[in-house]
Amino acid sequence: MLLRRFASGLVSSRKSNSAVISRSDLFQGLRCTRWTSHANSSTQVQPVPVVEADIVLVRDFIYSALYDENQGYFSARSSAVGELPTPINFNSLEGKRAYTQYIDNLYKRGDSSWFTPVELFQPYYGYALAEFILRTHSSSNPLIIYEIGGGTGTCARNILDYMKAHAPRTLYETMSYKSVEISGELAKKQYQKVTKGDENRKQFSVERRNASDRSGWGAAKKESCFVIMLEVLDNLPHDLVHRETSRSPWMEKWVLERTDGEVPGLPVEISKPLQDDLIIRCLEAMKGDPAQSRSVTRTLKNMVVKLLNASELLWIPTGCLKLLETLHSARPNMTLIASDFSLLPDVRLAGEGAPLVSSKKGGVNKDHATYLEAKGHTDIFFPTDFSVLQKLDHLCSAANGNTKTSRRSSVVNSAQFMDLFADTGKTLTRDGYNPLLEDFSNTKFYISTPAGGFKSDVGTQSTGSHSI
Repeated sequence: MLLRRFASGLVSSRKSNSAVISRSDLFQGLRCTRWTSHANSSTQVQPVPVVEADIVLVRDFIYSALYDENQGYFSARSSAVGELPTPINFNSLEGKRAYTQYIDNLYKRGDSSWFTPVELFQPYYGYALAEFILRTHSSSNPLIIYEIGGGTGTCARNILDYMKAHAPRTLYETMSYKSVEISGELAKKQYQKVTKGDENRKQFSVERRNASDRSGWGAAKKESCFVIMLEVLDNLPHDLVHRETSRSPWMEKWVLERTDGEVPGLPVEISKPLQDDLIIRCLEAMKGDPAQSRSVTRTLKNMVVKLLNASELLWIPTGCLKLLETLHSARPNMTLIASDFSLLPDVRLAGEGAPLVSSKKGGVNKDHATYLEAKGHTDIFFPTDFSVLQKLDHLCSAANGNTKTSRRSSVVNSAQFMDLFADTGKTLTRDGYNPLLEDFSNTKFYISTPAGGFKSDVGTQSTGSHSI
């Protein structure tokens, strides 16, 4: 399915070039101005006087809209993250149509905005992650797993169940699985699900905090560990930058929320000269050889922009950069396992890398043309540019004192990952359709580990990064 929420007609087939890969292939303060954005046109500029107001960077506005403890989307609508009453018996379904109808009914019966792949394909999706961890973990080290943004706890439960059944007894008994969760309601759900029946209480714990806050991690630890992030990157705050032409300086955008009570309506965007350090670092990191960091289509687009001297509007993953900086500082020897959406169709907002802004009421989804009306009831999620993610990951590692070749990384389609590590027969329908491999074709996995961190039977193709 093309979105993390379900919509009839958006279930896509597996890409024809998505071939099975081998294990060795896998690892490889000036005057403010008001901005009005339109989905299908360039940003227009008009002066507006600044009155008493709260002015925050776009990323801070998005963070508040999603994670504010009282009014944020994930606080006010923790039920938005779907939870299946029972696992789906895929072998009993006739085929794709039956599967699509089954998922459609799930959405109609509840108020959930989306079901994640790990939820829909439980327990086999989580089992595949556990199998990957078992194959790559060195038995000489204790097994330590961190999961960031653990949703309803399904992933943690499935992984721990698999470890209990398939790992050496001492490995399971001594392992540690820590969920880092910012939502209080979701943290409760996770703990209740994972420890139900007094199971996994010794192994599992939940730390309610912001994973990007370095202070929450305590002193840096050189221990080997795994960090899992499933559908986390898409909800990390982004910043928005703009320039009138390719020769103009970048301007950063802020959000003005009027507090004088005289001007009703939505907050507005404010443009300021580029000065935020995190935005500057992220823009610098995203530069470089276009052939290495950007697709051919995007490279051609940028060439046209420069030739036409056109304006540019760019969403940049500053939230991702901040999280990676924190993780590399706190746990430099981590193996990172991240899965997310590489493409989101039908986005109505302007700008390269723009998010999909969506709400659900009465079982009906509504896509919005602006993120400025997102306050507690609206989801804001972004596509992930995995080439940029890979670059940020390596740069953050290098900034922490490691060399740029000190990590091995790979980008693979989700179907490729599941072909290697999942029991795909368990998700096969009667006519041969396999949603674990053929649904969610717009998702990918990013695997990153310290060089030499894999067991010899898994290995990598090279000592550098490798994308498929």
